[in-house]
Amino acid sequence: MVVDTTYYDLLGVSTDATAIEIKKAYRKKSIKEHPDKNPDDPAATERFQAISEAYQVLSKDELRAKYDKFGKEEAMPQDGFEDAGEQFAAIFGGEAFVSYIGELTLLKNIQKTQELSEEDEKEKEKEKENTKQEAESQETRRLASGESEAQGAVESDVNASTKTDSKADASASKKKGKLEEFEEQQKRDKEKSIEELSKILCDRLSILTESEYDDACKQSFDKKFEEEANMLKMESFGLDILHTIGDIYCEKANIFLKSQFLWGIGGFYHSVKAKGGLVMDTVRTVSAALDAQSTMTELEKLKETANSQEPLTDANGNTVEKPTVEELAQLEQLLMGKVLSAAWYGSKFEIMSTLRSVCDNVLEDSSVDIQTRIRRAESLKRLGKVFRKAYRTKSEQEDAQVFEELVAEASKKSHKHHRNSTS
Repeated sequence: MVVDTTYYDLLGVSTDATAIEIKKAYRKKSIKEHPDKNPDDPAATERFQAISEAYQVLSKDELRAKYDKFGKEEAMPQDGFEDAGEQFAAIFGGEAFVSYIGELTLLKNIQKTQELSEEDEKEKEKEKENTKQEAESQETRRLASGESEAQGAVESDVNASTKTDSKADASASKKKGKLEEFEEQQKRDKEKSIEELSKILCDRLSILTESEYDDACKQSFDKKFEEEANMLKMESFGLDILHTIGDIYCEKANIFLKSQFLWGIGGFYHSVKAKGGLVMDTVRTVSAALDAQSTMTELEKLKETANSQEPLTDANGNTVEKPTVEELAQLEQLLMGKVLSAAWYGSKFEIMSTLRSVCDNVLEDSSVDIQTRIRRAESLKRLGKVFRKAYRTKSEQEDAQVFEELVAEASKKSHKHHRNSTS
């Protein structure tokens, strides 16, 4: 008997819904009610937050049991509810892939770096203002004490210059210290994460490497991870992440195994090929970010134009119609997809970088003999092939593609929008 159905009603599911049904409902509802999709509806943010809270309770077995028995008041998370925006942002695999790829921090770190830079700029402006006020106070005191104008001017200039230089140096040192400390902490956190992920991967591979290593063991190993892949593929972007993991595992295993033969020529070839792929990944990541930024700038200009009293003219000076509310809404939807696309490429770039470092740790581990490392590489390749082969059925794709559709739709509209704007 469920004493309160409010959370179930918010997600549009029955009180006996499975965990997968609850996750599926949350994805659809959060997209539908996201404030960016409802810019003219002031109540959208409140609905979006309520949906997030409902999911945070119903997605946790312990909290859901308390909610079913006692209601909302007894089902509050111990640390409070997460911000709905942060909950929504964690769409690339959720927590399911943490033991493979760690926590994705690239986008969060970029935001933090920007915040530090803005703080430093404000401090600079504040110190400039303080220096100016001190110079004015000194001038006032000089006039009151009857100093000669020439003597006061020289001393004032020297003192002001000295203080300005001193404060500028102090400000620069402070800024450098903040950013350096943050970057050093990032580096330490990343190294710790890679170390932990390397140990987890070694443990996974040891299921095979420390077995009889015969055909039966290899088939059992494949079957175990096929079942895991079938769970992981249903996460948001889960199939893409699985294929990415599979590609890196196979790439790194091939480089290591080929390097053991033919004087390492095969390994060198695969290594060069991998570096070429890294360049293309970098280009795609930057291009996606620039595309989103360009659309954002265009949207801001169109909004200004729509709200302006001045008539809109083309390059030849002819009056043209201003964008309608519907056209602006379509562009906002396109922008949301492009932002998601840029976030995905950035996250994928981080995932690949992390995986490469983890594989290097596992395959270049000098604490074990070469035969063990060769077995690790062969097992890593098997695991990579299993993940590469993962696929969704048509019905599974319909259940899991909510966020992926936004990115794909943004890509399609991007090309169409570009053609229209250049025609």
